[in-house]
Amino acid sequence: MVTLSRRFASELPGQHRSRGINIEAREAMAQGTRDLLAGSTASALKNFERALSLGEATADTYYNKGVCEYSLGQTDAAISSWEQSLALDGSRADVHANIGNAYFLNKRDSKSALSHMKQAAELAPEDAEIQFNLGCLYEASVSDKDSDLKEAIAAYDRAVQLGLEKAKTHLRNAMAKQMKRQL
Repeated sequence: MVTLSRRFASELPGQHRSRGINIEAREAMAQGTRDLLAGSTASALKNFERALSLGEATADTYYNKGVCEYSLGQTDAAISSWEQSLALDGSRADVHANIGNAYFLNKRDSKSALSHMKQAAELAPEDAEIQFNLGCLYEASVSDKDSDLKEAIAAYDRAVQLGLEKAKTHLRNAMAKQMKRQL
């Protein structure tokens, strides 16, 4: 294992503090990113796993590992990797959104999906796609609860206000559903 030593600006002459940086792990992470961008998902996954085994246990590494696993149809593994990413950095809206989508699309677990998408929307209120997905989840979870339909309409409206064109149709349809219920 190759490591670099880094001196900090606050050191006084003669003092030596260092923080090991694992070059092999960083290179595996970088190669995994290149592989992922090139569409070589299986190779990217191997590189992210290698980076983790070499000590590059960062929120980004787990996030990218989860993206690969999800792309390869490994939903449970992807959710686990994304949850590990959140354990390291709970402020990542993109991770919550991915988990929410995976729970809804693959696990058919609307409650968990909605919980994660709400967190994503709270973390990134200006993200039109997250607002749109939140609206879709609220609308899909509507049974006889008007409150869920109202939440769907509000989320679609936020997505429209943020410039997402496809949300306009969903907003109109949800409003039509609401009007029909009121009759």
